[in-house]
Amino acid sequence: MDPKLTEVAQGFERFKAAFVRNDFDTCTRLLSQLKVLLTEFRSLPPLFEPTRSAIQELTLARDIYEHAVVMSVKMEDQEAFERDFCQLKPYYTDARDCIPQSPQEYPILGLNLLRLLVQNRIAEFHTELELLSSAALENPCIKHAIELEQSFMEGAYNRVLSARQSVPHETYVYFMDLLAKTVSVACCVDVP
Repeated sequence: MDPKLTEVAQGFERFKAAFVRNDFDTCTRLLSQLKVLLTEFRSLPPLFEPTRSAIQELTLARDIYEHAVVMSVKMEDQEAFERDFCQLKPYYTDARDCIPQSPQEYPILGLNLLRLLVQNRIAEFHTELELLSSAALENPCIKHAIELEQSFMEGAYNRVLSARQSVPHETYVYFMDLLAKTVSVACCVDVP
């Protein structure tokens, strides 16, 4: 294995160990180091240069960015979420033909939709939906976000509030709580 790839893989293992312990200070430090190391891989976006270890590099980088996105949710840092999601997205779109699909792809895409909904960025929410395949739209994580948006737009706030009880992925709770706060404010404003 390429020594650089080995170094990144070992750093990622240390990151994951800290992640399991919820040691976010260590995770943040290691993530910063990993992102710097990833810049040395020419196979990654935006270059996508073919290399001997391109598939391993792309897969490892995608896994790192997926963990970064989930960590940002655990840390309740929406700015970090947006930044890390933007770094991750090319692995779901541009690298789709190069690496196998991640089991975390739909949960993370659904998380992003929830974030856009919470931030009342409805136009971007619909733009993101248009970019998804029909198979993605049938995934429970994506359907959950779509149903929430429909309920929210219809003013069916009770459905929005009850949807927290049936989240398709544990990482959704943070954004569901924010959405519940938004709904509570909306309900209070609507009362004469």
